[in-house]
Amino acid sequence: MNTNQLKRFAQEARIKLIDQIGAKLEKVLTSDSVALREKAGHLKKLQEAINKTSRKEVIDTVAYTWFNRFVALRFMDVNGYEPLGISIVSPLEGGTLPVILQEAKQGGIPEELKVNQQRIYDLLDGKISSLDAQNEAYAALLVGACNHLSETLPFLFEKIDDYAELLLPDDLISQFSILQDVRDGMTTEDCAEVEIIGWLYQFYISEKKDEVFASKGKVKKEDIPAATQLFTPRWIVEYMVQNTVGKLWLQNNPKSKLRDHMPYFIESPSVTTDDYHKIDSVEEITLLDQACGSGHILVYGFELLSKIYEEQGYNESDIPKLIIEKNLHGFEIDKRASQLAGLALMLRARQYYRRVFKKDITPNILCYQDLKVSEEDIKTTFKAVDETLSDGLFYDLKTMQQATNYGSLIMPQTTLKELENTKISLGTKANSSDIFHTHNLSGILKAIVQLCALSRKHHCVVDNPPYMGDYNMNKSLSDFVKTTYPLSRYDMMVCFMERAFEQLIQGGHFAIINYQSWMFVSSFARFRKEFVNKYKINSMLHLGRGIFGSDFGTVSFCCSKSKDINSLGVYRRLFTNHSSVRSREEIENLFLDKKFGLHHFEQKNLNLIPNNNICYWFSDKVIENFKKKKIRDVSIAKAGIVSGNDSDFLRIWFEVSANNTDYHTENFKDISKEIDWYPINKGGNYRKYFGNKEHVINLTNLWMEDRTGVSVRRGDSDFYFKEAVTWTYVCGTGFSFRYSKNSTFATAAPALFINNSYDVMYVLALLNSKPLKEILPGINPTVNLGSGDVSRLPYIDTIYKTEIVKIVTENVEISKFEWNSRETAWNFKKNELVRINGQDTEEAYDSYCKYWQNKFFELHKNEEELNRQFIAIYGLQDELTPEVPLEDITILKEETIIKKGALVFRESEIMAQFISYAVGCMFGRYSLDKPGLVLANQGETLEDYVKRVALSEDNVQFLPDDDNVIPILDNEWFEDDIVNRFYAFLKATFGKQNFDKNLAFVEDAVGDIRKYFLKTFYADHVKRYKKRPIYWMFSSPSGAFNALIYMHRYTPDTLNTVLNGYLKEYQEKLKAQHEQLEHVKNVGTDREKVTAEKEQARINKVLLELQEYDRELFKIATERIVIDLDDGVLVNYNKFGEVIKPVSGLNDKKAKDKVKKFDWIDVTEIR
Repeated sequence: MNTNQLKRFAQEARIKLIDQIGAKLEKVLTSDSVALREKAGHLKKLQEAINKTSRKEVIDTVAYTWFNRFVALRFMDVNGYEPLGISIVSPLEGGTLPVILQEAKQGGIPEELKVNQQRIYDLLDGKISSLDAQNEAYAALLVGACNHLSETLPFLFEKIDDYAELLLPDDLISQFSILQDVRDGMTTEDCAEVEIIGWLYQFYISEKKDEVFASKGKVKKEDIPAATQLFTPRWIVEYMVQNTVGKLWLQNNPKSKLRDHMPYFIESPSVTTDDYHKIDSVEEITLLDQACGSGHILVYGFELLSKIYEEQGYNESDIPKLIIEKNLHGFEIDKRASQLAGLALMLRARQYYRRVFKKDITPNILCYQDLKVSEEDIKTTFKAVDETLSDGLFYDLKTMQQATNYGSLIMPQTTLKELENTKISLGTKANSSDIFHTHNLSGILKAIVQLCALSRKHHCVVDNPPYMGDYNMNKSLSDFVKTTYPLSRYDMMVCFMERAFEQLIQGGHFAIINYQSWMFVSSFARFRKEFVNKYKINSMLHLGRGIFGSDFGTVSFCCSKSKDINSLGVYRRLFTNHSSVRSREEIENLFLDKKFGLHHFEQKNLNLIPNNNICYWFSDKVIENFKKKKIRDVSIAKAGIVSGNDSDFLRIWFEVSANNTDYHTENFKDISKEIDWYPINKGGNYRKYFGNKEHVINLTNLWMEDRTGVSVRRGDSDFYFKEAVTWTYVCGTGFSFRYSKNSTFATAAPALFINNSYDVMYVLALLNSKPLKEILPGINPTVNLGSGDVSRLPYIDTIYKTEIVKIVTENVEISKFEWNSRETAWNFKKNELVRINGQDTEEAYDSYCKYWQNKFFELHKNEEELNRQFIAIYGLQDELTPEVPLEDITILKEETIIKKGALVFRESEIMAQFISYAVGCMFGRYSLDKPGLVLANQGETLEDYVKRVALSEDNVQFLPDDDNVIPILDNEWFEDDIVNRFYAFLKATFGKQNFDKNLAFVEDAVGDIRKYFLKTFYADHVKRYKKRPIYWMFSSPSGAFNALIYMHRYTPDTLNTVLNGYLKEYQEKLKAQHEQLEHVKNVGTDREKVTAEKEQARINKVLLELQEYDRELFKIATERIVIDLDDGVLVNYNKFGEVIKPVSGLNDKKAKDKVKKFDWIDVTEIR
C-alpha cells in the first residue's frame, strides 16, 4: 500500500472539498432559483446549523461527510461490493464516465434506485435546460445511490434529505473533479485491503491535527479526535489481538489450531497457567476498543474470530453477524470516525461472505453524544415522571453532558443493573409524558444507553488510545481526569490504561500501544506501583522510535487482570540505540527474529527498582545493586536558577567586560558589589569530566526585586559556587557528567552537591562509568535527565576508592587543560601551536599532534580502567566489558575525527584556531608577551595594552593595531591590511627565516590566506563564537569593502575612523587606479588594453557600491553610537543597521524583532 500517495491524496482532497463546498455554500446563500426555492426546508436547516456552530464548521462537516461516502463508494466499486451491481463513482476500464452515468445515458437506470428517472433522461436528452446536463444528472444518480445504501449501511449513508445534498460540489465528472481525484488516489491495488480506510482517516485529519498543535493552546473538545489520533500499523494490531483474543481461546482450548494463524503470538507462561477465565463458547468472547477510530483493531478482530468460528464448525453465512453483533464493540467520540469503523467492519464482512449486505447487521460502534439537558432539568424530569434519581446516577448524567469530551474515560458510578432498570422504567414513561419532558427523557435515555455500554465488562480490551498530555487538555477535561484518574492524569493514554482494567472481567486480557514515557517518567511512579502489583504483564514489545514516524519511542504490551506477578513475562527490546528512528518494517523484522532483544523477567522484581520503572532488561545482579545505598544518600540535589529572562540576565562570557566578571568566587556572601557577572553552568554538548563553561549571569540584577519578573527562581544561594557534579538536562546524544566549582547553575544544568568533598571525584567517575550508563536508561530513557533520576542510581563504596579518585582526577585535569586550550574558554592562555612552538609551523603542528594524541589515549586508558573497576564493584563482569569506543572520548572533538578506528587530526581546524588567535593578537585581546586576556574591557586602547604587558612598544614581540580597524580587501591597499598583519604575526611567532615555508604550510591547510580572510574567516568566527562575534565586520553589500573591528575596543569614533581613514581613502585609491588604467589603454598592447578596460568596468561597479555604502556609513558614523558590553552582542550588533555584516540568527529580521521586544533596553536604538 502506497501510504505516501494516500496521504497526498487525502490531504489534497480535504483542501479541494473544503474549497468547493465553501464556494457552493456562498452560492446557495446568495442566489435564488426555482430549484433552491423547492429546497426551502434544506436551506432553513443549513442556516440553523450555521447559526448553531459556524460556516467553517458546517463546511468541514459536509466535506468530511462526502469524503467518507466517496471513499466507501470507490472501495465498493473496485471490489464489486455495490448492492446495485453497478459502479457508482468508477468508470469501466478505458472509460471516463462513472458506469452508473454511462448506463443511464443508454437508458439503463436500476429500478431499485429511487430517483426521478424521467427527469434524468430528459436532462441527458437535452429536454431540460441545464448548464451541465451530465453533471446534474450524475448528481441525482449519486444521491440516489447513497440513499439506496442507507438501507445497508445506515450509519454512513444516512438518507440524504438535508443540506448535504445542496452543498454537493458542482463538478463531479470532469478530469479535474474530486471524484477523479478519488479514483486516482485510491488505486485498485490499494483497495485490496480494508486497512485503506484507516490510513485515509488518519491522513485526512492530519493537517487539522497540525493546525491544532500549531495553535499551542488547550485542545477544544471538538478538536480532540484530530489532536489525539495515530493509526496503528497492521502487525502491531495483530500482535495485540492475537495475544488477547487468541490467548484467551488457547487458554480454554490448548489443542486449537489457531496458533497456525497467529504469527505474532508470543508463547509465555500465562498461556498454560491454570488461572484464566473460563468460557464455553466463542460467542461469549467480547473484544472492546475504547477509542476505535476507523475500526482497524476491530477489523482484525473479525478476521481472527472468524478462524475460531470456522474451527468450531459454524456456517459461513452465520459467522459475520455473530462476530459483529456479539463479539466486537467499539467506542468513539468522533461521529465521522465511527461511521468509518462501521463501514470497515461491514466491508470486511463482505469480503468474508458475499451476501452479507442482505443480512440485517448493526455494528456495535458507540459514538458518544453529549446530554443536552441541564442539571436542573434532569432533576425536574425525574421528579415529573416519578423516577428515583440517585446521587450516583445524577453524577453520571452530569458527566454525560461532556460525553464527547471525556469519551471512554467516563467511569459510571451507577451499577449496570440499576442503569438497565432505570432505562426500562424511563422507556415505558417516555411516550406518556408531556412534550417538554418527552424531549428531556429522550436525551436522558440516550445517555443511559451509553452509560450501560460503559458499565459492561469485557473479556478483552485492545487500544491505540488518544495521546494528549495534561498541558494540552481543555479545562473541563483536565479537571475531570485530575479527579477521576489521580494516578494517571498526566497523559490521556495512561488514563485509558487505567480505564481499560475497569472494563475487563477478572482474568481478562488487555493490550495497548502507546508511548513509553509511562514506563519511566517520575510523574507516573504511583501509577506504575499500582499497575505492577495488580496486573500481570504477559508480554511486551519495547519498540523504540519509528512506529509513529519520528516519535518519542513506543511500547506495545499485553497483560491480564490477574495478581499473579511471580511468573515470568516475555519482553522484546526491539532496538539497540533508543534515539534511532527506524521504519515500521525494520522494527517488524526485528520482532520476527525470535531471539533479538529477548528477555524473560519476573514482574515482582520491578518493586526493587526505583519508582517501579519497567526495566525488564535489568539482570539479577543489577537489581541486587538497587538494594544498596543510592547516590541520594551521599549527596544533595538543588534546584537551579531560573532567571525568567535569559536574554536579559545571561551572556556568553566573552560578550562582557573582563573587569566586570569574577571567575573565582567561592561563596555567595563574598561576592563583590563592584562585579556583576559570575559563571553559570547551562548544560551544553556531550562532554565528560570538565567543560561547557561558557555562560555568565548578572547576579547583581538577578537579586534586585524590581529587576526580575514573577517567574524568577534564584535557587539556594548557599550552594552557589560550591563543588558539584553537573550535567546537561536535555541531551539527545547521551548523558555526560562534569566537575564544577566556582559556578552557579541553571535548571538546564542540574547539579549534585556531594556530602563529603573527597567523594566528589568518586561520584563523577561512577556516573561516567559503563555500569551506570547501562542502568541510567532504565531509570530515565528520555532526553531529559533530572537530579531525581540521578539520585536514585545505586551507590557502592569500595576499598579501591583512592585509586579511582586518582584516575578520575587525571581525567578532569586533562579535560580541563584541553578545554582551556581554546580561545573561547575564559582560562585560555595561548594558542597551542604557539605554546608548543618549534622551529617552524610544521614542526609545531607535529608536536601538537603527538602531545594531544598522548593525552587522548591516556584519557582513553583511564576510562577503560575506571570501567573495569566499576564493573567489578557492581558485579557485572558477565554482562559488561570495559572497552570504550574512541568516539566516546570527549576531548578534541573539534580538532580530530575518528576514521577507521584511528584518531585523525584536522589540520584545517588547528590552523583556523591559529589564525583566529593571530587576529586576537592584532587587536590586542591577546599578546605574545603575556598569557591570557590583555585588552578585554570596554573602550581599551593601545596605551592600556602597553601598560598591561609591561613592555615598551619597541620591545613587544607583536604590536596590536593602533586604531582598532583592520581592512580586509582584495589586495594590499593599506599598510595594516589584514594579510600584512598576519604575515607580521607569523614572522613574530615562527621567525623570519622560515616565513615562506611557514606560510605555505598554513595555506596548505586553509587555502590562499587572502581568500581565507575574505571568504571564510568571518563565517568561522561567527560559528566559533556561537553567533556572538567579538570581532565585527563592517561590510558593503557585496563585500567590496570590509573592515574588521574589535567590539571591546569600540568607541563612538570608531566608525568615523572606518569612514574617513579607510573607506574614503580606498575610493580615492580606486579612482587613481582607474586613471592609471586609462593611461594603459592609450599606450599598452591590445591585450593590455582589453584587460585594462575590463578592470575599469569592475572598478566602476565597485565605486558605485562604495558610494552608496559611504552614504549609509556616514549616517551611522555621525550618530556616534554608544554600546554597552553588558547589553551583549545581540543588542549591540543590531544598533548598526545595514552597514554591518548580516549574520543569520544575529541581525536578520527575526533576531531584530526579538530584540525590539526587550524591555530593558532603549529599543529605538535598534536599526
